[in-house]
Amino acid sequence: MKPQTSFHLAERDRLAFRFRLVGAAAGFIVIIAAFATSSWRNPWVIGLVCLVVVGGALAYHLLTSIVRCPSCQATVSNHRIAAEEAGRKNFLCKRCGASAWLAEGFYWQNEISG
Repeated sequence: MKPQTSFHLAERDRLAFRFRLVGAAAGFIVIIAAFATSSWRNPWVIGLVCLVVVGGALAYHLLTSIVRCPSCQATVSNHRIAAEEAGRKNFLCKRCGASAWLAEGFYWQNEISG
């Protein structure tokens, strides 16, 4: 069964963008606080920085890789990191054949890199 349209998961795009902004702010705050208090040599602080950076990146990847099908609400995943030229990340539901896409992670790269 061919999908008749491709759905833009706009709400998930907005959530991923907010997640990215909050994560970047949290990372900067933790790093600035660590250097400002001279506690950056403390293993707990290094662990916290690693948790924020690595955990945030992993959480963001999962946030933009696992979605609900807009037609049948099945869980659809695409864990591949697409090329910048793709312009979006596509999800194809195996249950009903619907197609959905996310643009987060692509449009801001084009604006920054030119």
